[in-house]
Amino acid sequence: MAETSNPREEMLNAVKEAQEKVASAGKTVPGKVKAEHTVASGETLGAIALKYYGSAAKEKWMAIYEANKEVIGDNPNLIKPGQVLKIPEL
Repeated sequence: MAETSNPREEMLNAVKEAQEKVASAGKTVPGKVKAEHTVASGETLGAIALKYYGSAAKEKWMAIYEANKEVIGDNPNLIKPGQVLKIPEL
């Protein structure tokens, strides 16, 4: 006897799979860390990028931000003295 499908259960499974995909999409695989940097008063991510990469271009400081979102928070312009940032290899 063939199993009858339960549309509600199938939909719930599909939703759960979609939620898992969305949740894992934002996670990055940790890459190599070039250095660790302790933020000094008055520093910006651009200045830190210039120090480690020789360029303050947005893609450089954004790489630092992306690697340190959990430390920095939602605003890359609000880094605080004493925060320890991982400087990723590019």
